Amino acid sequence: MEYFFSDCLTVDEIKKRYRLLAFEHHPDRGGDLATMQRVNRDYHAALKRCNLQSAHTEEGKEYTYRYDETVEESVITVISSLLSLKMEGVKIMLIGTWVWVVGETKPFKDSLKALGCKWHSTRSCWYFTAKPHRGFYSKNGLESLAAKYGYADVSDMKKREKRLSH
Repeated sequence: MEYFFSDCLTVDEIKKRYRLLAFEHHPDRGGDLATMQRVNRDYHAALKRCNLQSAHTEEGKEYTYRYDETVEESVITVISSLLSLKMEGVKIMLIGTWVWVVGETKPFKDSLKALGCKWHSTRSCWYFTAKPHRGFYSKNGLESLAAKYGYADVSDMKKREKRLSH
């Protein structure tokens, strides 16, 4: 694999590298389509390699990663679409395989709905999930979910990239 070397051994390492590569090579960000397609191909191959891998949450709880290409593709597509909206005052967070959109989202309400995002009335923010939620309703805040399932601030990555390019 060209982009995910042998030093990317865990799902977290692979996803972290993918986010960096996507910001560097995505066509909406000045990259080219062919390179981004190779990055996506390698990303899925690397994740498949981790299927059924045991890992631990930050709380020390063990879980088993299960690769689902449909879910991974949906998340990539939604994040890419959200970034192309160039929403100022909005934070895009990836928690597990759920995408959360918080901040000044009212001007983007119709665009968020069109992307399949739903309003979470308890947490007062938008979210996207590729598969129906099965399980119990959690009253925990986003911070608790982030600690349990892993977290990436996609908006923060965008700002870091801007600082690096100057």
